[in-house]
Amino acid sequence: MLGAVEGLAVLVVVCCLAVAFIPMRRHLIRRGGGAFDCAVRFAPLPALGDASGWSFAVGRYRDFTVELYRVFSYSPRPRSSLARRGFDVVGRREAAGEESRTLLPGWSVLECEAAGEPVELAMSPESMMAFLTWVEAAPPGWNISRVS
Repeated sequence: MLGAVEGLAVLVVVCCLAVAFIPMRRHLIRRGGGAFDCAVRFAPLPALGDASGWSFAVGRYRDFTVELYRVFSYSPRPRSSLARRGFDVVGRREAAGEESRTLLPGWSVLECEAAGEPVELAMSPESMMAFLTWVEAAPPGWNISRVS
């Protein structure tokens, strides 16, 4: 039987491992290459400038999808996946209102549609350029991104 001190030591070690797992998981996701940091929110979208619904994620490019892994999660699977086919960028805007405090400085928002459902992605200018290039590199006949 464990004493109080040993039990407390085990609890501290378990808590430290749980906290350390988050950055280790992020490193493993990024290690595969073609990854970027972003924030995402899905329908129903709140009013412009409302900061609710944003979830920070690590995106990882695949051949025909972008897998989105929540940053603060223990799950080895992506939260969602955006298929290149049927994906359309409707517009681009700067963060407004409360969003500017929620999102990282310098990030812009892409207003998109994925399979007919609205999706917003916020990311740095460098990540946005790479993401738009990936979307526009779709095979002929697929939806092509439009940025206003």
